[in-house]
Formats: sequence, structure tokens, C-alpha cells
Amino acid sequence: MKIEGSDSSDFIIEGPDNDTIDAKKGKDWIVAGPGDDYVKAGEDNDRVECGPGHDIAYGGGGLDTLIGHDGADLLYSDGTYGPRVIPHSQEGDDWLDGGPGKDILVAGDGADTLIGGEDGDAFVFRYHDPMVGTTHWYTTVKDFEPEHDRFVMDAGGFGDRDLFGANFINHSRGFPGEFVDTFYKGTAEGAHGEHVVVITDRGFASGAAAANAIDHEAAGDIIVYHDEETGGATLAYVDSANHANAFAHADNLEDMWDLNSLTAANFVFI
Repeated sequence: MKIEGSDSSDFIIEGPDNDTIDAKKGKDWIVAGPGDDYVKAGEDNDRVECGPGHDIAYGGGGLDTLIGHDGADLLYSDGTYGPRVIPHSQEGDDWLDGGPGKDILVAGDGADTLIGGEDGDAFVFRYHDPMVGTTHWYTTVKDFEPEHDRFVMDAGGFGDRDLFGANFINHSRGFPGEFVDTFYKGTAEGAHGEHVVVITDRGFASGAAAANAIDHEAAGDIIVYHDEETGGATLAYVDSANHANAFAHADNLEDMWDLNSLTAANFVFI
């Protein structure tokens, strides 16, 4: 069933069908219900509650809350959908909660919060510095589990389904969906140009400090380090010699020892 909202604030509740919902503008509250649903929340501050089934939901401009349910859900922070079809909307600080199931959560261009929930989830990043020109911050991942979750970097020009604005550099083992080609985990002094470096011997106050501590880093590399100021693990993107910008933070990897559980398979490029 196809349902369209208005440009005012709508409250949309749907039943067990496979629905296509376009809420349009306004501060909307959408309850998709059971079934495999496709939801576009549109502009303004919206709330989308998916039901059981394999759902796809897009936020849009504003501060959105997207909540998955049982099933493998695909949640987009902003309104981007398809391979380079619609430009990403203005930045909004969104909350995405996948719930049970193997979910894909796509961070937008604001300071988003992502919760994968149970099962193996993929946390997808398009922008290595999503808020350039305003206040740089990062996406917060609340429950990254190294044994079955993935950080996924969308590399510009890699594969045939780039999200709009993808600007990571491809460092996969060869094909979209494969993990990083060179990986290092250990002391800062032992890193020598690997494309993903996990530093396990000390913490840092910034990505730049972490980049300065390793050798032969190059633009496009990713450094994971223990954040001395906030705790947890921070992911930073190297943009120039001895400098890197944070783009993601895993809150639940609280101790430096937790970084030892990360492997090359946790870092995927598409």
C-alpha cells in the first residue's frame, strides 16, 4: 500500500501490509507496522518506528529518530537513497536504533547516534569529516561488538552504488564489501603505513596526536585510538601528514584493552 502524508505534522499508523510511506514535510510520527516497509520521513524532526519485517527508512532534514524492529533493517540518517539520486540534506543530529536483526545503519552529515542492537550490524560512514564548515564532531556508536559488527567506509568511485557524497579512499582487499587490505594493531611505534592502524599501548587527546605518533601514514588511512578525554575508541581519518580528524566514536569500547579485540575484518569498504 502507498501512503502519502502532507506538509503538516502527520501521525501515520499502518498495518501488516508491505507499505511505501512518504510523509513529506512536517514533524511526523510514523508507525510502519509489520511487513517489509519503505519509509521516507521527509524534512523536519521526525520519528519512525519500524515493525517486524525487513524495513528501509530514511530520515531527511531535521533531528530524526529511526527505530528498527525484528528483521534486517536499513536505516539512513538523512534523505539520501539510491546510487547518487538525491543530494544529502542539511545536517541533523539523528538517533538510529536498529533493534534485533542484522541491520545496516547509515550515518548522515550531522553528529548522529547509532545503536545496532542484537546480532551482527554494519555502521556505514560516507563522510570522513561530515561537518566541515560548522562544528566538527563525530558519529557515536553505542554498542559496537567486535565479534560480529562492522565499521563500513563508503569510498568515492568504488563499486556501482556509492551513496551521495562518499569520500573515503578505497582500501579494500579488492572488491566492495571486503575488509581492509593492510591492518596493524599494537604499539604506535610499530605502525608503518598500514591503511587501518589500531593503537593499543596508549591513549591520545586528538586524532592529530595519534597521527603524529605513527610513521608513514598517508591521506585516507584510518587510525583507531583510545580517547583520553571521553574514553572509548575513536576512529580518525588521516587527511595530511601528522593530522587526522575524528569521524566516529565507539562508546562501549571503554578501556584501552578493548581495542585488542578489533581485527581487520571489522573494517570494510564499499
